Amino acid sequence: MIFVLLCLLAVAVWTDLTRHRIPNTLTLAMLVSGLGMQAWAAGATGVLEALGGAAIGLGIFLPFYLLRGMGAGDVKLMAGVGACLGMHGVLLAAGLSLGIGSVIGLVLLLVHRGLKPAMQRYGSTLRYLAVTGKWSYVPPASGEAAAIRFPYAIAIGLGTAAALWWLAIL
Repeated sequence: MIFVLLCLLAVAVWTDLTRHRIPNTLTLAMLVSGLGMQAWAAGATGVLEALGGAAIGLGIFLPFYLLRGMGAGDVKLMAGVGACLGMHGVLLAAGLSLGIGSVIGLVLLLVHRGLKPAMQRYGSTLRYLAVTGKWSYVPPASGEAAAIRFPYAIAIGLGTAAALWWLAIL
C-alpha cells in the first residue's frame, strides 16, 4: 500500500512541477487505490476508514482552496492521501504538509524580498478586523512575491512521506 501511495505521490509532484496541475485521473486513482487497499486489509471497516480519511483530508484542505490559497488538485490529492492512510494517518500527513508548505512559502517570501509587504498586508487585515469586527482579506498584487505560486504537491509529498516515516517509527 505504501509503495503505491508513494509512486502516485511522485507522479503528482512531477506533474505539478512540470504542468502546475494535478490531473483528476491521478487523484481518482489514489482514492480508488486507497479504498481498495483498505478494503482488502480490513474489509468494511477498512472502507469506512478510507472514506473517513478522504473526508478529513478534503475537509482540512478545502478552506485553503476556498480562500484561494491552493488549487483544487491539492485538495483532491490530500483526499486521496486520506483514503490511503485512513483517518488518523491523514491528520498527521495534513499537519506536516501544511507545516512544510508554510516553510516553503516563507522561504519564497524571503528569497524574493516579499516578507515585509506580506506582513503589512496581513497587519492591515487584522487592524480592519479589530476595528470593524469584519474579515476583509486583501489578496497580493500580481507582481508581489506573495502572489508567486508554487507546486504544493511538493509539500503534500514531503508531509505524507514524513508521516509515513513517523508512523513506522511509532
